Amino acid sequence: MHELPLLLFTLLLQGSVGITLWLALLPARGISPRGGLLLAFAMACTGLLASTLHMGYPLNALNALRHVASSWLSREVVFASLYLAALGLCTLLALWRKPGGRLLLPLAALFGVIDVYCMAQIYINTAVITWQHFNTLILFMGSVGIVGSVFAALTAPDTRSRRVTLAVMLVALVVLVRLLVQPLWMSALADHAQIVTLPHAPLAAFAQLRTLYTLSWAVSVAGMIAFVLGGLRHAKRLLLAGSALLLLAEIALRFIFFSIG
Repeated sequence: MHELPLLLFTLLLQGSVGITLWLALLPARGISPRGGLLLAFAMACTGLLASTLHMGYPLNALNALRHVASSWLSREVVFASLYLAALGLCTLLALWRKPGGRLLLPLAALFGVIDVYCMAQIYINTAVITWQHFNTLILFMGSVGIVGSVFAALTAPDTRSRRVTLAVMLVALVVLVRLLVQPLWMSALADHAQIVTLPHAPLAAFAQLRTLYTLSWAVSVAGMIAFVLGGLRHAKRLLLAGSALLLLAEIALRFIFFSIG
């Protein structure tokens, strides 16, 4: 798949932001954040490295910094850099056991959320009709919520903790909101199909992947149900199974997203 670098970049960075948000807003009591910070930083670094591969060679990433006032791509590069720098500093402070990281972490999370918003706007403002919908923003922000919540639940010291309860609620909310948006997106695609001047290749690609699309959503819903039941019943195995299904669905849905572009 020629868009594999973008798949890795978007999913890993969004997942990193999700983890950072949980560490900043609701850290686990009695557990050092160092492991979570290292994971979030490693995911962000790997994702950004993958993005430079998509651009052809690393120096092209610097060229994208031009026109910040008018280009969503330039804004995304700026906020991705700010996020990585702030998160990296937080990680170093935690590893060295120095103060200040706790205060800086919310700022890193804010940079990350803005970066994901800019990332979504890049695709919404393209000529690809399957991307020109707020469904793209819901998809990207949903990955932030799902990956972050999976991390929060699996690293909680006790399945009865408030952290797990909130993670379960957030996953259920994200999946349900995404499902509610799908009919609106499908309706918009149907309207676009009637406009003969628009490029219809993305619609044809989506038609070919319709079965995978439906299956991916089924996996996501199954994962959400297992995750919620695991949280309500305090069953670690159900949480693990739900987490695996949710992450698998995220990969499949992102593959479809780039395949129909």
